[in-house]
Amino acid sequence: MREDARMEGWGSKLLRAAEEEARRRGCDRLIVSSFTFQAPGFYERHGYQETGRTGGFPGGASDVHFLKQL
Repeated sequence: MREDARMEGWGSKLLRAAEEEARRRGCDRLIVSSFTFQAPGFYERHGYQETGRTGGFPGGASDVHFLKQL
């Protein structure tokens, strides 16, 4: 998300819409990932649980994997 659009609730609205659509389609979980320099805290605040990390990216970053039961 663009820096000037952060904290306006757009990410939360989009995530809720994706969760609702997943439920509508019969899904019982969502899996997402975020690099450590992006938005892992965002997903945690929305009830996603970290399930693992893949390290070794430039700058010491990791790809953080999350799961949420719907």
